[in-house]
Amino acid sequence: MSLSGCSDQLGGDGGDGGDGGDSGLDPVQDRVTVDPSEIEEGGTFRAAIGSGPDTFDFAYSSSATASILHNLIFEGMVTTSASGDIYPWLAESYEQVDVQEASPADYADYMTTVPYTETEDGAMVLDTDAQIVLEHPDNDPASGDDARVLTVEEAGDAVADGTYGMHFRFDLHEGVTFHNGNEMTADNVVESYERIRNSTLSGQYYDSMLDIQADGDYTVHLYVQEPDAAAVLELGQAPIYPSESATLPPEEMDPRQGNTPMGTGMFELDEFQAGEYVVFTAFDDYWFDTEMKDWFEGPSEFPNGPVVDEVDIAFVSEDASRSAALQEGEIDMSYGLTASTLNDYQNSEDFRTAPTDGAGYTFLQHPVTVEPFTDKRIRQAINHLIPREAIAQNIFSGWENPAWTPLPPVAAGTGTDDYEQLVEDGREYNELDRERATELIEEAIDDNGWETPIEIQLETNSDNDDRVRTVELIQESLNRSEYFEASLETYEFLDFIGQLLSEEYYDDGKFAFIGLSGGFNPHGYAKSVHSQDNFAQCCNFQNIDDDDLSQLLRDARYGVDVAQDPELRQERYNKVWERVLELSANSYGTHSTLVGVVDDTVVNGFNTYPSTQDVIGYGLFAPQDEQITYLSR
Repeated sequence: MSLSGCSDQLGGDGGDGGDGGDSGLDPVQDRVTVDPSEIEEGGTFRAAIGSGPDTFDFAYSSSATASILHNLIFEGMVTTSASGDIYPWLAESYEQVDVQEASPADYADYMTTVPYTETEDGAMVLDTDAQIVLEHPDNDPASGDDARVLTVEEAGDAVADGTYGMHFRFDLHEGVTFHNGNEMTADNVVESYERIRNSTLSGQYYDSMLDIQADGDYTVHLYVQEPDAAAVLELGQAPIYPSESATLPPEEMDPRQGNTPMGTGMFELDEFQAGEYVVFTAFDDYWFDTEMKDWFEGPSEFPNGPVVDEVDIAFVSEDASRSAALQEGEIDMSYGLTASTLNDYQNSEDFRTAPTDGAGYTFLQHPVTVEPFTDKRIRQAINHLIPREAIAQNIFSGWENPAWTPLPPVAAGTGTDDYEQLVEDGREYNELDRERATELIEEAIDDNGWETPIEIQLETNSDNDDRVRTVELIQESLNRSEYFEASLETYEFLDFIGQLLSEEYYDDGKFAFIGLSGGFNPHGYAKSVHSQDNFAQCCNFQNIDDDDLSQLLRDARYGVDVAQDPELRQERYNKVWERVLELSANSYGTHSTLVGVVDDTVVNGFNTYPSTQDVIGYGLFAPQDEQITYLSR
C-alpha cells in the first residue's frame, strides 16, 4: 500500500477544505511552529533515507521510500493535512454531483466477454490485456463459459447512459505549469489517470474508479463504480503529469530509462545517481499562492512555496550510517533510526526528535495456501507466540506500541465507533499466550496428522536493524515451543520487495515480515493485505482470498448508506476487524511512530508527516497545516 486515506469527504463542495477529517486531532506530537517574519530563505536541505526508489514511475512503484521522492515533484487534484482532512490542491474546488445505488450486475448490458486461462499452478485467470474495471458477480471459472467483464473501453458507455455510483466534478486552477513549461489542463489529468491502467497500482484505483473525463480545459468529471465513502481521498490524489510523461511506455518515467519525471510539484529532479543520491532544485515557476485557496487561514506573510533552494537526499541503507552522517553534520535530517539511537537524540541539545503517530504497522504474512498453515488454528497459535509487548518495550523503547488491532489510531475516526473496545477485543487474539497456542496446535495436529516440529522460514529486509531484531525475537519465541522450528533469512530491501511481488512467492511456504505504510482511510489496513485485487501487489503476497472478509469490506465502504452515514460505516468496520483477527492470515507487530530527527542548530520548523510517503515534502511546505521549514546556515 505505500498508500490509503480517510473519512467522510462527501459533505461539501471541497472549496473550503477540511472535508475528510473526523476529529481534527493532530497526530504530530509537540508540533513546532515558526514566525513567518523570521524565515530565512535559501540553502540546501540535506537528508538521508534507507533506500533509493524502485522507480520514479508512480504507477509502477510499491515502495514507500520512492513515494518520498515522488511527492517532491508530483501533485494531485487534492491533498491532505496531517490529520487526514482533504483540501483541494491542483483543483480549485470539487463537488459531489450525484450519488445513486449501483452494483456490478447493473453494468451487465455494457460488458464484454473474455476467456479464462489456466496458469501453471492450476489457477484460472482472465486472459486479456485490457484493464478490467469490474466483473459480473455470476462469473464462474469452473463453468467453462467466458467471463463477463466491464473494461475501460466500455465504461464511458455506461456513464453516458447514467449508470454509475457517484459523480464528482473537479474544477482545476488555471495557469498551473508543469516542469516543462506547459500549462496543466483537464486532458493532462485524464492522461495521467489512464497511465494507471494495468499498472502495479491498478488494483488500488480500479476497485472504485469507473471513468474519468475532461470537460473543456479546466473541468474533470470522475465517475465511481458504486457509492464509495472514501472516493475522493482514494482517487483524488493521483499525480498529474504533462503529456510527454503520461504517454511514456510502462515503467519508463525514470531517469534510468532516459526520461526525467515531471509534474507540477515544488521541486524539479536535477540529478540522480542510482543507489547513491538524488538532487532536487526548487521549481522557479511553482504555481501555488495562498490567496488562491479559500481554506488558507494563516498569516499573509506565509510563503507561497518551500523556502529552501535545493533538496539533496542520500540513499544510506544502514541505520547506523545515517545516524553517523547526522552527527557529523553531513546531513540535516533522517528518519527510521533505531529506537536506542532515538533516545540519545531526544536527550541531545543539538538535535531534535519530531515524532508523529504513524499511519502504518509491521506485519508477518502467513503462507495461507501451504500446509499446515492452511489451518487457521496454526496461524492463530503463531499469533499467540509473538511477544508484542516485549518488542515494543525492549526493541522500540516505547517509541512504538503493540498492534492489538491492525487499525492504527490515525485512521480510527472512521474505522470504528469505539477504538478502546476494539483494542481490548484484539488482545484475545494477539496477547502472548503459550498455553492457548499449545491448545490450538495440538487440536490442528490431531485433526490432520501433521508431524512436528513445523518448520517456519521467516524473512525480512536487512537494512532495518529494529525490524531484524523484531523478527529475531519472534524466531526465539517460536522456537521456545516444541512444535515449531523457525529460521531467519534477510535480504536487501529492493531484493526483498522483488521476491514478494512475484506471483510465485505464495507457493514457497515462507513468512514475510515487513511494514505497511498507509494513510487515513481504514479500508486499506485490511484490504491491502487480504484482497485478491492486491495479489502480487502491495501487499497480498501470499494469495490470501477470503470471501467473507471481501464482502465485509465492500459493505463497510460501498453503498449509498455508508457513503452518507459515517456512524454506519464505523459499525461495519467493526465487523471487518473481527473477521481479520479471526482469519489470522497476518500477524501484526507494532503500530508505527514516525520520527524525523533534525539538526536543531540548523533546521527550524520541521514536523513529521504520519506516513513515510511524504516525510520530507510535508515538512518543507504544507500550507494546509501552516507547515514550513527553513534553514539557519
